[in-house]
Amino acid sequence: MITGDGDGMSIGGNHTMHIIRRNVNTQILLFNNEIYGLTKGQYSPTSREGTHSPTSPLGSVDHPASPCAFALGAGGRFIARSYDVSKDLPSVLKAAHAHQGAAFVEIFQNCIVYNKDRFDDFTAKPVADASQVWARHGEPLLFAKGTKGIALDTEALALKVVDVVDGDWQAAGVLVHNVTNRTIAHLLVEMPFGPFPMALGVIYDDPRPTFESALLGQDAKARAGKSADLGKLLAKGQTWTVAG
Repeated sequence: MITGDGDGMSIGGNHTMHIIRRNVNTQILLFNNEIYGLTKGQYSPTSREGTHSPTSPLGSVDHPASPCAFALGAGGRFIARSYDVSKDLPSVLKAAHAHQGAAFVEIFQNCIVYNKDRFDDFTAKPVADASQVWARHGEPLLFAKGTKGIALDTEALALKVVDVVDGDWQAAGVLVHNVTNRTIAHLLVEMPFGPFPMALGVIYDDPRPTFESALLGQDAKARAGKSADLGKLLAKGQTWTVAG
């Protein structure tokens, strides 16, 4: 298991990308606090536009990086999101542990010194129902106590928020989440928060052979039908005798 805070998007991003693209069997937990908390509150790659900090006193003009989109772009086969005090976080972590290959989990976590209550706009109890959509395999993407859902705009090829009347989510065209659908996973992690709720849960889970299994399989194939013979190996090719 590899853990790190939002600083890892710049410091360890290169290593993370190669672990993900190679599909090394490990779990990567990125604790995103949207600030460089260990270096006295500088804005970070995941800080929102307008973030005031010692290095951006007038507000950051950077467009923030999306860790989950980064992981998907690197070829990730397991992408999930949650937040530090969510009752659903344990189930997300269990799913990541069960996944064979590189599993990437973004965990929103407040920096109580430099970025306190940063995620209250979707984690605070009064707004949580209306501001979160939990992605659960085989279940409709509903939120706001089932009165709204996420549907696909087939003309724009984009997601849209729809109203659900009398619980009839099928009539509203609400999508049923499929963790193996990479296209929908991309759309979910790229949803702009505000017009859309924050997508949480296991967003993508579609295993493929791990780096370790592929490498060991390659070695086994190369050794098939051969026997280890050091003397034969040493005598192979050009040899010569040095006179005393």
